[in-house]
Amino acid sequence: MKRHLLFLLLSLLAFQSVAQQKYWIYFKDKTANSAIEGEDCYDCEINAAYLDSLDKISIEPICKSKWLNAVTAICSEEKAKFIRSMDFVDDVVVVNRSIKTLRYGDGHPDIIMALQQTHADTLIDLGLNGEGIKIGIIDGGFLDADKDVALNHFTSDKSRYIYQNFIKDENQNVFEGMRKNDDDHGTVVWKLIGGYDKRGDKYYGLATAADYYLARTDQGDREYRGEEDNWIEALEWLHDHGVRLVNSSLGYSTGFDDPSENYSTTDVDGKSSAITRAAQIATTQMKMILVLAAGNEGNDKFKVVSIPADARGVISVGATTYYQWRKQNYSSIGPPTLDYIKPDISCYSSTGTSFSAPIITGIIAALLQYKPGLNSEEISELLRQSSHLYAFPNNYLGYGVPDVRKILLLINGEKLTANSHEIHAFSDHIQLEISHPHVIVFHKSSKTEVLKEESKRIRHDKLVITRAENARYSTVSTSEEVWEIVWH
Repeated sequence: MKRHLLFLLLSLLAFQSVAQQKYWIYFKDKTANSAIEGEDCYDCEINAAYLDSLDKISIEPICKSKWLNAVTAICSEEKAKFIRSMDFVDDVVVVNRSIKTLRYGDGHPDIIMALQQTHADTLIDLGLNGEGIKIGIIDGGFLDADKDVALNHFTSDKSRYIYQNFIKDENQNVFEGMRKNDDDHGTVVWKLIGGYDKRGDKYYGLATAADYYLARTDQGDREYRGEEDNWIEALEWLHDHGVRLVNSSLGYSTGFDDPSENYSTTDVDGKSSAITRAAQIATTQMKMILVLAAGNEGNDKFKVVSIPADARGVISVGATTYYQWRKQNYSSIGPPTLDYIKPDISCYSSTGTSFSAPIITGIIAALLQYKPGLNSEEISELLRQSSHLYAFPNNYLGYGVPDVRKILLLINGEKLTANSHEIHAFSDHIQLEISHPHVIVFHKSSKTEVLKEESKRIRHDKLVITRAENARYSTVSTSEEVWEIVWH
């Protein structure tokens, strides 16, 4: 063993100095303990002998992930190749692109409208406020949260929140930062989950009595490779603190300082990214509930949901308009690479999916207070079943806009009244009788892939639907009823 390490040291000394990069170093196994060998021991510590071996060749881990059985470290490409050849190393991969906040535009989110759309006031009337629930927020900064009156019931009592900055060598003061760098993004998200202004009895979010764990992982002054491991480390930190419910309005897609670091749409496959794999482990293995912003690339060439919103099991939230419940133009769509629906659900936000996801997080906190035994899959299914497109989901809005009133009925064992109809059309036109003033039609190439959406005006309670080019299905929806047209 000593001879082997001496060989390693001599070999590394021969490497020339080149550009440094951050890498994931994945280990082949977790432990030498044969009693648990072969099991998925996600909470077992990384093998200390492997860390010692890296230390002997001057590799200092930056972040450690028990779930992925990996560490990140900065080294040259030549050194990375050498580490890959070590017998206990499974792979060495460049750390993926930087997370960025999923804010769209500079306007203030229309919070009350989102609460009204989902009938979240029902939970307020029941006195549900998220008491006893731990909520994690993985985001950018929390600049000036202590100066926001809607967050004063948290910031005035240090026992109501715990803060951890996962950006190395950065200011650890939770409420400091620079607004131009989006360092107040986490503040707005926090406000939308649990904000309350007692002066006007105004609710900005529902989880006004929850306990919060604030994790900063995004460095707002630049977009670069290197923050993915911060996000994963924060997620594991939250789990270690007993946090079940996590909101994150950060994501990977495009728009980085170095265009070569942008993701391609083929990467959004639910498995390729380390951050996606960690998110899936959190929901499927660690029984956490992750609510993630779907992304704001709907107007761009990228179009599809941001990573890690592609992970199976997480609740990815898109954005709708308020009256017609059509997709906001900026809201990202589900990619064809997945065999499951993304986004999962949607609700109103005029300023980004960053501000639709927190609304759902607040609702879930109140539901967990109402029925503490609900698990991640049960919560996801309740949200889906209560949503207006449940019978005919698509890759624009997922299962649609959830209705808290329906969720409470489902929890109490009651059945929902059917609001969906399937119609077969044998010509390119069909007439429906609809009295609702706001109608959206999703023309689809398959049962879930939308070609285009149309807003329709009702005349004399009748609506004529014309088959769009290449459409095999068309979903006609109001907030109360849905018709699925099968074109023949």
